Amino acid sequence: MKKGFVIEQALLHHLQAITELPEDVLIPPRLIITGDSGQRVLERLDAKEQPNQAMQTLFDEPLEPVPGDPA
Repeated sequence: MKKGFVIEQALLHHLQAITELPEDVLIPPRLIITGDSGQRVLERLDAKEQPNQAMQTLFDEPLEPVPGDPA
């Protein structure tokens, strides 16, 4: 397969998904942050806090295998 064909098919599938999925489940492709919110993110990263229980639970869940992935 040619790269152009694969890219075109991926783009077509993406556009179809955008039209078929409800708006509230779509995640914007970019995050726009202000200087203040960016500073808060940096402060949180520097704090080296331990993850809370919800985050620990999320990361402890086993990953589901991707169909067709040789793992």
